[in-house]
Amino acid sequence: MSVPPAAPTAAPAPAPHRARVWARAAGLAVAAALVLTGCGTSASGSDGDGKDAKAGSSAAFPVSIKHAHGTTEITAKPKRVVAVSWMNQDIVAALGTMPVGVDKQWGGDKDGHTPWFRAQAEKIGGKLPETLNYGDAGEIDFEQILSLEPDLILGLYSGITDVDYKRLAEIAPTVPYLKRPFDGGTWQSMTRTIGKALGENEKAEALVTGVEGRLATVVKENPDFQGKTFTFGTALTPGSTEAGLYVDYDPRVRLLNEMGFVNTPSMKAITDTVKGTNFYGGISLEKLDTIKADVYVGWAYDPKEVPYSLNDPLFKRWAPIKNKNYTFIKDAELGMATSGPTVLSIPWALERYVPMLADAVAGKGAPAS
Repeated sequence: MSVPPAAPTAAPAPAPHRARVWARAAGLAVAAALVLTGCGTSASGSDGDGKDAKAGSSAAFPVSIKHAHGTTEITAKPKRVVAVSWMNQDIVAALGTMPVGVDKQWGGDKDGHTPWFRAQAEKIGGKLPETLNYGDAGEIDFEQILSLEPDLILGLYSGITDVDYKRLAEIAPTVPYLKRPFDGGTWQSMTRTIGKALGENEKAEALVTGVEGRLATVVKENPDFQGKTFTFGTALTPGSTEAGLYVDYDPRVRLLNEMGFVNTPSMKAITDTVKGTNFYGGISLEKLDTIKADVYVGWAYDPKEVPYSLNDPLFKRWAPIKNKNYTFIKDAELGMATSGPTVLSIPWALERYVPMLADAVAGKGAPAS
């Protein structure tokens, strides 16, 4: 369901199958308290970004949200929310509601919670959410979700099938991905969609405005980022014959766009290799030099993968690697924060991520060791 599809056996998985995510994968600082005025109320809400209903009031409901599997109507403010995909639980918590069930987060603590989510949970107070169980192939534990007695199920960054959706919708109103699997839209639109579902449109807009302000500061303070072309991928692993590179709608790619970086002009070559519902392509190492980029950003589950990659005879000849215009995310927490950017994780990530990107732009990529 919300399991990112596995990569071809010839290449490492850029955003792995759930069974692999946990075995091998990828503090709210918003000061703005924007109060929107002139927000009209609607008996049925709207299908846009949810700015037309009074935040947190009964007047916000019912609302209807269109998505890939149909339309979900939410008749009253949800109090027990289950999040079956990355990022969603961050937004629910940022809007002031403690989820009752969440995905275990790669890079999280022993309970599967990231530092930014736990910090927000402490502000809310109360019992931490239960971590959801999945089968070896990523099957949903419907019985567990049923036992949590949710009144809303969220899976905007998921691969929920039509069959899964129908079963989840029998338990509670369910909002899956809006257009295509594993495309939750921008972090802004995801925040607004969840804000609408919770009747917290104004809070959602204030969160978006605050984080956009943080990103605007990054742009202003790092003029060297502006216009630099990049591609985002994974470190190589033994036996790799391809480089896994993400497509333009992937969250980690979009986050770099917001800091001024520009997608590789070779993006079509990457998307042409995408199979099924995957959100990454595989480029043969022998053809890697056809992918043009000023900067390469990668992540590695195991730090040992970085020197392995940098010593690969084909990979190290690629321009951004040869010129040391690269950086690798080796920290699991930062990997999660940048793979699933949210109003909670972005402020946490920026102070760690921006210096790494600055070194990559400056040609200070660390040598292999």
